[in-house]
Amino acid sequence: MTEGGVGAAYDAAAAAWRAGPAQMYARLAEAMADHAPVDVRGARVLDAGAGTGVAGEALRRRGARSVVAVDLAPGMLAASSAPAVVGDLIRLPFCAGSFELAAAAFSLNHFADPTPAMAELRRVAGALLATVFAPGWDHPAKEAVDAVMARHGFAWPEWYAAFKAGGGDGDPGPAELEALAGRAGYRTAGARVVEVDTGLGTPADLVDWRTGMAHLAPWIATLAPDERARARQDAEDAVAGMPPLVVPIVVLSATG
Repeated sequence: MTEGGVGAAYDAAAAAWRAGPAQMYARLAEAMADHAPVDVRGARVLDAGAGTGVAGEALRRRGARSVVAVDLAPGMLAASSAPAVVGDLIRLPFCAGSFELAAAAFSLNHFADPTPAMAELRRVAGALLATVFAPGWDHPAKEAVDAVMARHGFAWPEWYAAFKAGGGDGDPGPAELEALAGRAGYRTAGARVVEVDTGLGTPADLVDWRTGMAHLAPWIATLAPDERARARQDAEDAVAGMPPLVVPIVVLSATG
């Protein structure tokens, strides 16, 4: 998976992401922020792989003195209220010790091996707060919506197929995440599973969540309005009666 491929995909999905997945990720960010390994009040925070900046906003509400967002996709960063820098987590444009805390919300799982990114975050911040999806977590709306869109002509983009084939979204469990932190040089690390009720449960909520993802949203935007409306209705019909979106996440708290 190339930086250009994933960055361009998230750029193209930015508007749909803000309308859908960002609502879920905001709830997950609030749960994540409760487990910061250092006192957030007065801290300088790096929102690493920030997307629309929901993790940084959650930490700011808890008293962070400043937040800087970094992400590969400038279109996603346009929604962040924090000062933003386009950058790669394995080559951060910051001096050592620039921050007290790095927050990596669902960004480390974009790497087949997140160790180099974790080591780079350790270089620029004294502590790490990170989340990934719990191993094995799924929701039936994922497969249902993707199947509906496939019937309307959708096929996985090359970057996403390569991402999956390369081990992306590996979703390490607590013990594995703690071990990765140790390999990245953190002296202490603790990880736990936290279950989060996102508050999303209607068919419209579930479809907004799934169709706003970066592998789907750019393709949906290419559809003619009538076809897009039919695909949307078919997707809502397909997820009707499904359970609400309750997401188990692994939260890592580490200090260097």
